[in-house]
Amino acid sequence: MDENRFLSRSEFLKLVTTCLGGAVLACQKSNKAGYDMSSTLPTLSLATQEPGTFPADVRADLVLANGNIMTVDPNNSIVQGVAVYQDKILQTGTSEDMLALAAPDAQIIDLAGRTLTPGLIDPHLHFRGYGLLTSYYTAFNPPEVIDIAGMQSLLADVIKGLQPGEWVNGTYYALRDKPIPTKEDLDPVSPNNPVFMMHIGGHWGTANSAALQSANITNKTRSPEGGIIDKANGEVTGVLFNHRAMDILRKAAPPITDELIRQSIVETQTLMASCGVTCFHDNNIRDIDAIRAYQELTQQGQLFLRNNLYLTLEWPSDLEKIDQVDVIRNDTTRFAGYKFLIDGQGPTAHTHEPHNGQEWQMTTWETKMFKDTVKTLHDTGLQICVHCIGDAATDLVLEAYRNAINANPRSQPRHRIEHAVLTAPQSTQTIKDLDVVVSTQPAFIYLFGDGWKSLFGENRMDRIMVTKEWLESGVHMAIGSDAPSTPFYYPGASLAGAMTRYSFNETPVGPDQGLTFTEALRAHTIEGAYAGHQENVLGSIESGKFADMVVWPQDPSQMNARELGLTTQVDMTFIGGKLVYQAEGS
Repeated sequence: MDENRFLSRSEFLKLVTTCLGGAVLACQKSNKAGYDMSSTLPTLSLATQEPGTFPADVRADLVLANGNIMTVDPNNSIVQGVAVYQDKILQTGTSEDMLALAAPDAQIIDLAGRTLTPGLIDPHLHFRGYGLLTSYYTAFNPPEVIDIAGMQSLLADVIKGLQPGEWVNGTYYALRDKPIPTKEDLDPVSPNNPVFMMHIGGHWGTANSAALQSANITNKTRSPEGGIIDKANGEVTGVLFNHRAMDILRKAAPPITDELIRQSIVETQTLMASCGVTCFHDNNIRDIDAIRAYQELTQQGQLFLRNNLYLTLEWPSDLEKIDQVDVIRNDTTRFAGYKFLIDGQGPTAHTHEPHNGQEWQMTTWETKMFKDTVKTLHDTGLQICVHCIGDAATDLVLEAYRNAINANPRSQPRHRIEHAVLTAPQSTQTIKDLDVVVSTQPAFIYLFGDGWKSLFGENRMDRIMVTKEWLESGVHMAIGSDAPSTPFYYPGASLAGAMTRYSFNETPVGPDQGLTFTEALRAHTIEGAYAGHQENVLGSIESGKFADMVVWPQDPSQMNARELGLTTQVDMTFIGGKLVYQAEGS
């Protein structure tokens, strides 16, 4: 096999089974290293969008020397050393010059030839959702669960420890014999316990009869606008597509408590720091309490990763939540704007031409209401992000953005399209003209590329995530993970996926759209900063910016794709010049 291909099947299965335990592992490693994470919180202040300035004759508190430092500045400069004063980068240059700037008591770190890059920015990460996978949800993952029989066997084991009536909320990745289970697959195993088995992508799930009964979903229940309560011959199958439909069931399920939300945030933070993520955008936060949890954990010194937060508006009634948000914007946590989902995942992608999924013409919002709401939210001065899988979804969103911008022009609103899996050729120029940011996830190609071929057909595969086209057209594009919708939470997988574009069956998907390592790194750093209006203070190693930096165990630019795609841990992670993670022995 070509060594530049991403992961073998066995490597994939190994990752799926281990990554959900990664948060615990990372916590253990951090504790062994003896770091008190609460002490790493940067001093809160009003967020600045301009680089910092320094007093005359200032001396560096920290110098990292003798390294291969990829600055990701406009020239992609490579330097040997970097000097840090307090929480910002003082200068970059030769090791000799940087050491000459060191104060007498400065900390000196000899990189010994290792590579230093800016901290990785994940612009689309369900941060607290990742932590919930090991607390609120039960994982039905490979290799234990690769088919219906495996799901039934594990479900039977889980139910043994429950009382009748207790819920099982499960997640699964893929089943080789039946992509979407039905209630008939769950009922024989669990006649007395409600079960909701959600696909890890989060856009469909299956309820058994006990769960449907608990939620009062019957054969007569109509699908909500923007969602589907699936039926066969007039009888509910238990399958629910899109959040609009799943929400009806979730109202009957046990709630996710504030304690679980906070626990999930803290545990996920340690995991992400261990793989070099220094800033994330959680742009699918449905509850005000979850936003407050991020903000309060920051104020309490427990959350040190920089974070941009977006309130999801799933239902029109969610608009009532807007006035309840505390628009806190400081150097660590920033309420950044709003998020819509205008279509679902692949089976309910909104496309211009029919596909082989469940529904191709449905939008989750009525189109006029959506456009009016986008215009109103544009006027707040904050960002808008919209989940788009199909090409018609993207074009609808671009029309809404254009109408809002024309009605109320303002400088660089930087509204966003999330995923942009399938887009029409003419859409690229519109994206560029409106300065819309594309936030996409190349590792999806590995997981779903073969399925997209079956779903969309061969003739549309050349329009899948046209990353090179976007870059060459001047579109600002950021890449990230969308974890836990994929098991690939770590940046190495996103970088490798952007470069190789191989599917799980080792089929190249639009190989002409592959990025170089430098292009991929920029998309995961400075472009991630641009996606959050923070490119002046984050995303590169330049004077005046926050000293958010990552030391790699190997030079990532010299790794083959498989090595890079399996790199789940870095040697050191700095945020604001503070060491927040160090691997054992590094």
